Amino acid sequence: MGMTEREGTAAVSIARAGRTADVTPSVLAIYDAHHRELASFIAAIERDPRAAEDILSETFLRLIEAIRRGRTPDQPRAWLYRVAANLVVDGGRHRSVVGRVLGRLVDHRTEPPPEDSFLRGEMQREVWAALASLSVDSRTALLLAAHGFSGREIADALGRTELATRSLICRARIRLRDHLDGTEVSA
Repeated sequence: MGMTEREGTAAVSIARAGRTADVTPSVLAIYDAHHRELASFIAAIERDPRAAEDILSETFLRLIEAIRRGRTPDQPRAWLYRVAANLVVDGGRHRSVVGRVLGRLVDHRTEPPPEDSFLRGEMQREVWAALASLSVDSRTALLLAAHGFSGREIADALGRTELATRSLICRARIRLRDHLDGTEVSA
């Protein structure tokens, strides 16, 4: 079996990185024996292909450092898997922390651009105009539903049966949708 271009490039990089301490033969032997299955293992647990490639490279770079320090693993396959798994977990932790901290880095006190306020106002006017075109009962039912009231609570408020109220809400939604058809309304 021949090496792919990527595998060949990785092998050359590992050979260059290992030359200074004459670790090339042992690293290349371990690389040849385990890189494909290790790459598959990492790809199976790391969703991002670029991150998986980085983890594979980092794993073998750590192997080079270990061999340079005279600590060649007794069981290189197990050592590679352990290091790769640890790198995946560390990367996940890092992304989790970054996700939590990123929200704190945004200054929520900044004013939105004026066009956002204008567009929001336009959308509100269009929705209110569409609601105004509905009967009072229909409009009341829709607004109560939008605020989380149950069908029974809305029926009681309107003095209708629950079934009649569901029908009223359904027809009101259809009329509202027809009125807003062609108008871009977003949440």
